[in-house]
Amino acid sequence: MKINKRLLYTCMIGFALNILYSQECPPADTLNVSAVQNNWNFPTENQWDRVEIMTWNLKEFPYSNSTVNNVQEAIADILPDIIAFQEINDGNAFVQLANSLPAYEFVSSGSGLALGARRDAVEILNQSTLFPSSGYEFAWRYPFKVELQWGCGLSSSTFSIIVVHLKAGGGTEDGNRRFASCDDLEGYVVSHPNDNIIILGDYNDEITDPESSNSLWPLVNSNSVAFATASIANIDYYDSYPSWPSFIDHIAVSEQLFDEMESSLIKTIRIDDYTGYTNFQNNFSDHRPVILSFSLDEIDIPTGLVINEIMQNPSAVSDTYGEWIEVTNIGDDVINLDGLILHEDGSESHTINVSGGLFLLPQEFMVLGINDDFAQNGGIIVDYKYSDFFLSNSWDEVIISHPSGIIIDQVSYDNGISFPDESGKSMVMDSPLNDNSLGENWTASSNQLPSGDYGTPGVTNSAEGCSMAGDGDVNTDGIVNILDLVSITQSILGGIEFSQSQLCSADRNYDLVINILDIVQIVSDILDN
Repeated sequence: MKINKRLLYTCMIGFALNILYSQECPPADTLNVSAVQNNWNFPTENQWDRVEIMTWNLKEFPYSNSTVNNVQEAIADILPDIIAFQEINDGNAFVQLANSLPAYEFVSSGSGLALGARRDAVEILNQSTLFPSSGYEFAWRYPFKVELQWGCGLSSSTFSIIVVHLKAGGGTEDGNRRFASCDDLEGYVVSHPNDNIIILGDYNDEITDPESSNSLWPLVNSNSVAFATASIANIDYYDSYPSWPSFIDHIAVSEQLFDEMESSLIKTIRIDDYTGYTNFQNNFSDHRPVILSFSLDEIDIPTGLVINEIMQNPSAVSDTYGEWIEVTNIGDDVINLDGLILHEDGSESHTINVSGGLFLLPQEFMVLGINDDFAQNGGIIVDYKYSDFFLSNSWDEVIISHPSGIIIDQVSYDNGISFPDESGKSMVMDSPLNDNSLGENWTASSNQLPSGDYGTPGVTNSAEGCSMAGDGDVNTDGIVNILDLVSITQSILGGIEFSQSQLCSADRNYDLVINILDIVQIVSDILDN
């Protein structure tokens, strides 16, 4: 007896995940963080089930001979997950700080901006600088973008952290430069609507000023950006720059994180309350750190999610426009794809990110594509557009994983050795209930699309082989009548199962789906006759 691995997987996955892949929060391999000195007892802000992100301008770091150890002690006590730094003037001193905190990974831009992240909660994915043509506006401190993945247990998310240090000064030209910088940043957020963006650092101005004198207005007035610091920005106790005093160190988030802000906590850590004001100013910084924390919903581990069709080598359009993947849900529960990761065995990876969720109903099909422009991608309706993931025409993997590392489904095709490999034809599963890791369960699509390529994106593969619109004669008695309508209705309702030829006959409007539209068309045919 041959065991159907796909059905076995569906039945056993819930049990297996609980036994083999249960994820704890905090993780079992938590890294120890030790202070090099113990001169003060700064408040610990770490909560494993929340994201903590802190910004701190360290004033010409290191400002004194004791600054490195003082900052190290503060970080070791406060224990944020992510720290954004400004004014890192001495790279060697920054390396010394990094070496004294091995539980953190540190990266820097080279222009005074840097970031640290706890290795047991955060993975830094990549880093870059933004707006290379806007050096003057940003005072040559180009915004430092760090993409990272935060996770604890089944809660996880990717973030684009943008560290900024805007132009200082109260003159008109200084304000104009900040205004132009904020305009660039707001435009970046608008052009990346699906990203979890956090812009933090020394903005060198207050967000509470009226429009006429607010150099940060493009961000303050944006519908796509919210300042997490807004609730404390006008309270003197929380001033982040006490020597003025003023609140100029801000944390702003993009629209994707607005829901998370509803239960967030924001505060200024008053370092000088513990060290004394003079010691703080002379041996730490002239800025206090500002810290934001928020929780993330757990991401369910779905059962029944199947990679069902792959177009890795379209002919009608180029690969960069026409690659797509179809998934289906063979389980009984709705699957939310939001937060799951589409990737290969290598470096290409995309985290699905949709505000409100991306839901796949039982027995439904969904197309994930590299391009969602119907006019450019070969006439394919793409339900979700991904990026940073490409399909090789020879050997490659399509993997969908939970952020905790659990692989939900995986297909590794092999350049035609066992999997189909025809240019312009998608590879389709004979049945999504079969084991999709075996090439023998896949075939090249025989359903021609208007573009000339072949595939069944977004619909059941059972319509494969239909070369034209059906005539409605599903009982093959040579007459299209009420008996055919009854049979089609029973098929739609699941009462009977059609053969391939009956499916083709029932598909009267040739959309590869048997539904009420076919019945309407057949009724019209009967009445016309």
